[in-house]
Amino acid sequence: MESRIGGMVSGTTQTQAETNSPIMGSVTTSFIVSMDKMLSSKIDGCEDFAPLLWFTSIEQRVSSGKSAGDFKASATLAHSLLELHIPTDSYMPTLRQALRDNKNIKEVYVSRSGNLDGASNQELYGSKFKDCKIEAIEEFPDKLVLHVRIFARSDQAIAVDTKGTAGPANNASGWDYSMNKSTA
Repeated sequence: MESRIGGMVSGTTQTQAETNSPIMGSVTTSFIVSMDKMLSSKIDGCEDFAPLLWFTSIEQRVSSGKSAGDFKASATLAHSLLELHIPTDSYMPTLRQALRDNKNIKEVYVSRSGNLDGASNQELYGSKFKDCKIEAIEEFPDKLVLHVRIFARSDQAIAVDTKGTAGPANNASGWDYSMNKSTA
């Protein structure tokens, strides 16, 4: 039997019903990444993707000052190198050659998918990084760490209920770092 406190189930983390997001804990998520058909997997419908073990992406305003009262933010929005951790696989030579040739990657797409109550591999969130270059590759016995320079980013959240039914997407976020302007 569940106990409710102010409309929330005690002992769980929940989202507002108005957000049309599933209750935390009812979704098992995973991340996958694609890079201009350079990667591969055996995931149905995602053959041009690779499993994404970890990624780091930092977006910030260049600032100066040491305390909140001192803070002086620049009008320029900057993005760190996108750091992608992927399993070592047969696409390693392709990625190395893209680094050596300084090949332009039109799009790196990071997708968060979830296994909901009635459906599996439902996309919940996606980030598109446009006009990219591989800056560095770190190789480990079981994974590659890619450092990717990006010029534009957009993010999309997909509203999905616990049965896997997709609702309207929220695509209100986008930025071109080379032009320092919004693309949303």
